[in-house]
Amino acid sequence: MATLDNAAVIREFYRAFNEKDLDLVRTVMHADAIVQSIPFDETEKLIDHCESWATALPDGKVDVTNLIVQGDRVVAEITGRGTHEGPFKGPGDVTIPPSNRAIEIRLIEVFELRDGKIAEMRQYYDALSFMTQLGIGARPGLAREAEASRPDARH
Repeated sequence: MATLDNAAVIREFYRAFNEKDLDLVRTVMHADAIVQSIPFDETEKLIDHCESWATALPDGKVDVTNLIVQGDRVVAEITGRGTHEGPFKGPGDVTIPPSNRAIEIRLIEVFELRDGKIAEMRQYYDALSFMTQLGIGARPGLAREAEASRPDARH
C-alpha cells in the first residue's frame, strides 16, 4: 500500500492558487470540500472560497511558512499577500468593493484529507487586521482617541 504524501497535496493546493489555476485547485480537493472561516463563523464550499479570494486579489500569493502533518491532518502556517483589486465576497454575502490596497495577513489553515484529497479546511486569522487593511475596520488606537476626545473624559 502506497503512503500518501499529504504535505505534497497541500503544497500543490497553494501552488495552484498562486497561479490562479482553479482547475488544478479542483484536482486536489473533493467536489464537496468545505472551508470554515473561524473568525466569521461561516462555512462555504472550498472552491467558492478560492474563487472569491482569487477574484478579490488577482495578484494574491500565499507563502508557506510551516506545514505540520499528522496522518490525514495538515496544519499550514501561511502568509497571504496581494492587492484588493476585485470585489470580495465577505461574511454574510456582503460584497466589499475593490479598495486597491495592499494586504498582508498571517493565517493558520487546518486541513482534513480523505483518500489523498482535501475534504475540509478551517481557517484562523485576525479578521480585524484584515478588514483594517481593506480600509473598513477600526484603526489601532481608535478607542483611545475616542476616549480622549470626549469632554468629560477622565484620565
